[in-house]
Amino acid sequence: MSASKEVSEAGRKYVLSRVADLLAVSTAPSDAPDGNFKDMLKSVEEMVESSTQYTDMLNNFLRGYDVVEDGSKRLFSSTLLFCQRKVADKKYELFMSTNDTGGEMDVRGAYVIRNTEINPKTNWPRPVSQKDVDLVQELSVGIIEVNKQAKTPMTFLDFHRQLLDNVYQPILRKQEKWGKATDAQREMFQTCIQEHSDKLEELMTEYVEAEKAVMPDPAYMKPLSQGMNYAKVAQDVKNVRHFETCVENWIGVAGRLIDEKPKHADSEPQNIPEEVGPLTELRWWKERSAKFVRLTEQLATPDVKVVVGVLVAARSVVYRQWQQVDASLTDASNEAKENVRYLSSLESYFDALEKESPSVIINILPALVNNIKMMYTIARYYSTEQHMMTLFCKITNQLIQACKNDIRQNVRGSQSAAHIWAQTTEADQLRALIERLQACVTLKKRYKDEFYRASERLALKASGPQLASLNDLHIFGKFDLFCKRVVKLVEIFETIEQFQSLSEYNIDGMKSLIDRFFDYVEDLKKKAAHDPLDQSTPTFDKAFMEFNKNIAELECSLQVFINSSFENITSTENALALLKKFQLILNRKTLRSDLESKYMVIFHNYGLDLENVQKMYDRQKTNPPMVRNVTPVAGSITWARQLLRRIEGPMHNFKENKNMNQKESKKIIRTYNKIARALIEYETLYLNGWKQQIANMKSGLNATLLIRSEGKLYVNFDITILRLIKEAKALMSLGIPVPANAKMVLMQESKFKVFYGQLSHAISEYDRVVSRIIPVTKSLMARNFEILDNIIRPGEVSLTWTSMNIDGYIARVLTGLQRLDTVVTQVNNIVTNRIQANLKFISSTLLVNLPENQSFSLEQFVSLQEKHIKAQSELMDIKNCEVEKAADDVIDTILAGQKAAPDALCPGRSENEEEVLALKSHFNNLMFKAILTTTTRSLNLIKKRVGTRGNRTDFMQVGKPFFDVHVELSAPHVQLHPSLEEVQRAINQSANAVLKCSKYISHWLGVQETETNFFEKIAKNKEIVKVILLLTGGIHRLNKQVMDYLNSFKRYEYLWLLDKHEEYEKFLEQEPTLQMFEQELKRYKAVEDDVDGIQPSYGIGSLSLDTARFKSALKKEAQEWKAQYAKNLHQKASRDLARIQQQIDENEKSLQNAIKEEDSLEDLRMMMDTLRDIRERESEVDLLFEPVQENYAMLKANNAQIPKDEEEQVGELWHHWRNLRAKAEVRSDEIAKLQNGFKTRLTREVDGFQSVVKNFRADFDAHGPMCEGISPSDAMERLNKYQRLFEDHKRSWTTFQAGEELFGMPVHEYPELAKTEKELGLLEKLYQLYVKVIQKIKGYAETLWVDLKQGGGQGFVALVEEVNRFQQQAQRLPKALKTWDAFLELKKYIDDFLGLEEMISALAHPAMRERHWKNIMQITSHEWKLDEDLFKLGDILEAKMLNFEEDIQDVTMSAQKEADIEKKYKEIEKNWKDTELVLGEFKHRGQLILRGEETNQIKESLEESQLQVGSMLASRFVAPFRTEVSEWMAKLSAVSEKIGLWQEVQSAWVWLEAVFAGGDIMKQLPMEAKRFAQIDKTWVKIMTKAAEQKNVIGFCYENELLDLLPNLKDQLDQCQKQLQSYLETKRRAFPRFYFVSETVLLDILSQASDPTAIQGNIQSIFDGVTGVKFEKFKPAKGETGSGVIKITWLYSPEGEAIQLLEPVPCVGNVECWLLALVEQMCLTVKEVAKRCAAEVPTLQGNLRHFETCLKTYVAQISLLLVQILWTTDVQEFLSGPKSEQKQLREAADRRINDLKDMLVELTRTDLTKMDRINVETLITIHVHQQDVWKAPPGKGDTPLKKLRDGTAFDWLKQARFYFRPEKEEVIIQIADADTLYCNEYLGVKERLVITPLTDRCYITLSQALAMKLGGAPAGPAGTGKTETTKDLARTYGKLCIVTNCSDQLDYKAMGKIIKGLSQANAWGCFDEFNRIDLPVLSVVAQQ
Repeated sequence: MSASKEVSEAGRKYVLSRVADLLAVSTAPSDAPDGNFKDMLKSVEEMVESSTQYTDMLNNFLRGYDVVEDGSKRLFSSTLLFCQRKVADKKYELFMSTNDTGGEMDVRGAYVIRNTEINPKTNWPRPVSQKDVDLVQELSVGIIEVNKQAKTPMTFLDFHRQLLDNVYQPILRKQEKWGKATDAQREMFQTCIQEHSDKLEELMTEYVEAEKAVMPDPAYMKPLSQGMNYAKVAQDVKNVRHFETCVENWIGVAGRLIDEKPKHADSEPQNIPEEVGPLTELRWWKERSAKFVRLTEQLATPDVKVVVGVLVAARSVVYRQWQQVDASLTDASNEAKENVRYLSSLESYFDALEKESPSVIINILPALVNNIKMMYTIARYYSTEQHMMTLFCKITNQLIQACKNDIRQNVRGSQSAAHIWAQTTEADQLRALIERLQACVTLKKRYKDEFYRASERLALKASGPQLASLNDLHIFGKFDLFCKRVVKLVEIFETIEQFQSLSEYNIDGMKSLIDRFFDYVEDLKKKAAHDPLDQSTPTFDKAFMEFNKNIAELECSLQVFINSSFENITSTENALALLKKFQLILNRKTLRSDLESKYMVIFHNYGLDLENVQKMYDRQKTNPPMVRNVTPVAGSITWARQLLRRIEGPMHNFKENKNMNQKESKKIIRTYNKIARALIEYETLYLNGWKQQIANMKSGLNATLLIRSEGKLYVNFDITILRLIKEAKALMSLGIPVPANAKMVLMQESKFKVFYGQLSHAISEYDRVVSRIIPVTKSLMARNFEILDNIIRPGEVSLTWTSMNIDGYIARVLTGLQRLDTVVTQVNNIVTNRIQANLKFISSTLLVNLPENQSFSLEQFVSLQEKHIKAQSELMDIKNCEVEKAADDVIDTILAGQKAAPDALCPGRSENEEEVLALKSHFNNLMFKAILTTTTRSLNLIKKRVGTRGNRTDFMQVGKPFFDVHVELSAPHVQLHPSLEEVQRAINQSANAVLKCSKYISHWLGVQETETNFFEKIAKNKEIVKVILLLTGGIHRLNKQVMDYLNSFKRYEYLWLLDKHEEYEKFLEQEPTLQMFEQELKRYKAVEDDVDGIQPSYGIGSLSLDTARFKSALKKEAQEWKAQYAKNLHQKASRDLARIQQQIDENEKSLQNAIKEEDSLEDLRMMMDTLRDIRERESEVDLLFEPVQENYAMLKANNAQIPKDEEEQVGELWHHWRNLRAKAEVRSDEIAKLQNGFKTRLTREVDGFQSVVKNFRADFDAHGPMCEGISPSDAMERLNKYQRLFEDHKRSWTTFQAGEELFGMPVHEYPELAKTEKELGLLEKLYQLYVKVIQKIKGYAETLWVDLKQGGGQGFVALVEEVNRFQQQAQRLPKALKTWDAFLELKKYIDDFLGLEEMISALAHPAMRERHWKNIMQITSHEWKLDEDLFKLGDILEAKMLNFEEDIQDVTMSAQKEADIEKKYKEIEKNWKDTELVLGEFKHRGQLILRGEETNQIKESLEESQLQVGSMLASRFVAPFRTEVSEWMAKLSAVSEKIGLWQEVQSAWVWLEAVFAGGDIMKQLPMEAKRFAQIDKTWVKIMTKAAEQKNVIGFCYENELLDLLPNLKDQLDQCQKQLQSYLETKRRAFPRFYFVSETVLLDILSQASDPTAIQGNIQSIFDGVTGVKFEKFKPAKGETGSGVIKITWLYSPEGEAIQLLEPVPCVGNVECWLLALVEQMCLTVKEVAKRCAAEVPTLQGNLRHFETCLKTYVAQISLLLVQILWTTDVQEFLSGPKSEQKQLREAADRRINDLKDMLVELTRTDLTKMDRINVETLITIHVHQQDVWKAPPGKGDTPLKKLRDGTAFDWLKQARFYFRPEKEEVIIQIADADTLYCNEYLGVKERLVITPLTDRCYITLSQALAMKLGGAPAGPAGTGKTETTKDLARTYGKLCIVTNCSDQLDYKAMGKIIKGLSQANAWGCFDEFNRIDLPVLSVVAQQ
């Protein structure tokens, strides 16, 4: 295979394009061939294709290997180079290389590296991919530039170094996978590559080219080469001048080289930049030495010697100069060589300084400094101070750089600072960073030490250079400055480390300090954002100073925190642990010294702890606390030992501390010894007591093994034996020896446990076997249990735990259990696997086959079900027999177990036939239930699958309907095939087959049943009957939905109902345009499209309505309609076409024969008419032709059938027209030639015609139809005669006039003919109208009346409209005709007919009945038969009804009014026939209530109907229906009354049902509960009947059940009355019940047996309690029961909790323990207030203690404490001695201010919502107290601090709070009114801001209350009257009940509230009191 076939073509293109791209855009010298990409790509491709070597090189590179001559493979280079080299001036060529010829590159090159992996199968590199996506990963491409600073082309070394630096090293750094190489090996490899690159760079410096010296011109050297001596040549001035010029050049080159200095030579050594290290010194001297070597080599050539010889011969001055320069050059060269030699000896040290860390550099510093010292002493040239200073300064720079690199971890640039700070986040990294920083400081110290040590050694030598002469400040200045910065960083980072350690210990309260510290650190980072290692930046120092200042402040806070931490720690061990923790963390001197002083504080606390331990011992030694599952003796000993350990541990710690003051500690040590001795004695006492009880404990071993209690067996093992064993083991585990008798019992522990376990197992097995027995078999298995009990009995009677044969007994018991278990297992297996499994199979069997996604025809459905039912019946009969056999086997198994037992264990065996029969009957009944289940399921499945569904389906749904039914069009109806009746019959047939299936199942033998088979029992089952009834009407329920669906097609019914021809005639009457035809065709086309859109299948319930046949018929109808319009349009178009064609043909025929002179004028006229007609039609021909053509075009577009000849005629119309027009032009020319002859003849005939006209006119006047005295009929005959005569004359007239016009002759007028024509026209109009009217009206008389009255007389309206048109025509006749007899007779005829219009319309009204027609016959005295086929309009016309118009109108109006009344009451009857009661669910008991909204609507409808019926009865037209309407009035009134009463009873029943539903109230009111149970029973009966018959009128009218409603209402009233009495009893027992609603009270009382149920209603009883905590307490020793539930905590709405002093047991009636709860609440608040008052002296001495009080006490008590404290401070000030008043004032002032400041500070902390409300309330009250103290807000008030006496009213009027220890009560004094604090728990309540007005209200109300009066604050709305009253109540700690008064508040409710207030000792606040009615106010006044 060739290389090209294995190579990726994509890789080839990628390489060439990327190389071209890089070479085209890369930077190069000015003469480099920069070009665009296309040119460069072309050059690269040409270069590769120009040589097979290059092509093979590229292919081998891409595939990874080369094939040598012998066919073997070898690896190919992974690097490919594309280079440029210069071949001529500004000409370059491209070449390729691997990596060994890059040195030939002159300008630039591109490299390509292959990164493919090794194929593990072939061990060869994988070829480059063919996919473009992978090429970027597999090939790396870059650019290599020439060394632009070099003045020579790139050498191989330079190229190789660039390849390493720019290609390989970046790739290796990015390489992540290094195989098996470790990280150290990876680092070493990269270091070696870097060293190799450095070596190459160093090697290149040796080849640095020096400035070239100018050599002499060969022309001047030629004489010397020919043997001429120097002297002769020197005589030639020109030669000498040339040689002098050359030497001068040499002098200049050498001088410049000698004078060349290092880059920073002019700078002071200490100012050399930090990045300049000692290696730069070595490199510079190497380069200098190389340059000297190059120049020396140039000057050592023979030509130079010749030139010098000539100049010597010529005695040139230049030569002397050269001698001096040559000597200097030699000396400088020697200096460079020597310096290189000495500095090279230090190169390894310099490398270490550059690459190693400070910790490594420290070790090489001694050798480095020592070598420098030696070089300083022995070097010839380098031992100058300047050189030494420079070297040491550069070494210092390098050391600083090494330190910085180590600290930064070689991260450079802008990220270095961030990297340093990033190392402070983790503890390990931070510690390492500190160590690195400290290493830097150590390095500086070692560096200076070594320098000074070397300096001292040199100083020992008197002669020679001295290091001491060097300026050490310049050498070490930078390093010292850097290390100062490092020391600062170490201080910062150690501080960070310390606080990080603090944060890790999670010390409570430390978080804020730590957060502050890290905020300072972040601030330091921001302010010192620059590199912190840059010692030249002053910003860091400023930031460091500020940081130190902040840390100092933070240390103070930390010290305060530490002090407070030790103050709050109560445990000595915790204090020591905390101290040890702080000592381990805090290393700062200020903090450690303070920590040492804590030992004595802790030791004194330890003394207090000893006292507490002693008190605890004294208090708990009789009943010590123990952990769970510990024995009493061991637990007591453990408790004593724990106390001992508690005091021993700290004492050992104190012993280790040498700083303890022995003198102060002796007392504490004595106390320690005393307690330790007591604890040891306590242990000994308990142990001896236990040993004495061991004998009594062993007596339990004499008890029997088993005991039976309440029929259940128990293992009778004395628990004291276990306690003895457990105690012995526990004591042994404590290392305490136990007595021998206890050890003996302990040794038998395993035996006792084995026996106990075996017996327990046997009893559990016994219980398990008993539990496994199927209950129905228990009676038959009684004998089996008797046998087992006989085996067990010895264990209950004789065997004890010391008996020897316990093993045998247990074995016998287990054997008997196993025997019984075998019988039970066999029975259970038979029942489970044979009986229940078969029963389950039968129950799960479906007797019908109803696939989900399949539809059937009726025949398929019936056939399928019959086959399936038959097969399932046979299978069920088999299963029935199996179950019967299994039942017999169960009986046999039980009896066999009884027979297998020995006779001694089962005396008196007997067969239990009754039990056997009962068991078999049971299984027989289960079989019946299984058959019933499968029958029910099958029937329900039919009902579900084929029954009515709530929603329709379509053909897209997954579940298909069951029956396929076709929708068919059978005009005039749309119907189904098969019909719904046929479908229902098929379903009924299948249901009957399912029901009869049980007929074929065999009946069991030995079972006595009344039915002979299962079928009879199943057929009588109610559920089966119900399902059968539902199935028989299931399909019929779909009738409405089916009809709705079929009716949806009524929109198409006009297609088959309307007559196509009639509709088309009507359409034609509209004189349709072509657009109208097009609209009709489109309309029927749209119908076809609409029909196509009808769903092919429509599901309704179980029916799938197939519309295919219907759609086909419908489309056929639409097509017929469309065809009719198309056909008729075609006919019209055909007629128009024929007419046009006929006209053309007639014209052609008229033009066919030429006119001759002998032809008559008529022929000429006809010819002339034809020509004129053609000319006139010339302008209209487009209008004639285009409609016809459009008609045919539209017909063609609608696919109408058009004869081919017609299509041809339409296409040739224009052709025929053009031919006709040509013929007309020919005939016109012919006529022009013959006109003279015709003109003469025309003149002659016109003269004769004039005399004829005159005679005709004279005869018309004498005998025409206008003669007077003739009848209309005669006039009609004459009119016809003269019309015929006039037509003849008219033709002649027309011919003559046409001839005269044709020949240009004067046209004669014939006025006689014109007048006659006009008169004949008028006469014709009159008599034609006369005849038409007479004939029409006579025809109307024969119209049947039934046809006229359709649509309420619309038939007659059509006649009237036609006669109106006749009337309009008559009115339009000329005025002259209106006086003729014919016109007058016509007018009367028309007027008489139109006069009947209104009367006929009234008579045609549908309200007309036979009784009305009889009245009309009496009025008109005419009689006619009213039969529909006999009664005609003529009968009415003959009756002359216009003469009786008013009487007939009265009859017709009565008929309409009566019809309205009939219609209304019929509508009412219909509406109430459909109106049903709407019932609602009630508490899952069923539909037992009337739905409120719907029932109210029914009542409204009843009232509306009553109004309507009442208005009917008041009408005079109601006579025919008075009886029916009166009956409806009675019904509606009765029903309305019943429903109203029904709702009242329902309201009372619902309310009382909730009351008596709970058992508690039923127990309290047994008689009422019994009465209500009877009421409930009746109510349920009524509602059940209502649910069955929901029609409103049908159920409510004359229903005996509803007659019970009055009695029910009376009974419910009695229940309510007794209930109210019961509730009043409860209220008197617990007065707060007066303040809750009856609903809440009943809810509480109904759940009294469950105390926890009161949680939801607790807030309605208490003002500040929203919940309580219930705890269940175990019964005391000796008591029985499950324990008592007690209330232990109260919870406020805000979440505050207060623990009761004593738990309140929830025992007895709810009102009793609620009353106890109120008392305990008050006692608790009183006790807490007492403890709170005791804090006042402490607060006066230490106000900071208030924060503790705030956390300790509830909000209410905290507020009370603030008020008592303020009162105490002010009272002490006012009552104190005069001499101390200033101090007392200042003390009170300070405490008041400090308390306010403290509260304000608390608001700035993170408080919970509840705490914030509490603090804000305290601030509100305390600010008022402070204002009163300093500057009262009231006008004229004096500040309390300025008072001198405690009797001042400004002090007495304030609310003052005192605690009276003798009474243990808090007293509130306002003026002279003293009030006890009521101790009502109020929760966390907000308080009002106290204003002067509030103060006055407090004073007024308190004085009124003190005088046993009430208060009535008055004022505008919203001014705070109610809130002030409530706030005063809270001040007194009293319950305040707020009542919103209104006119709805009656005297009873007011009486309840007053009774409750007086009994509950509560305040009542009546808001809006003035709104109460006066009668109620009078009751209040009497109260």
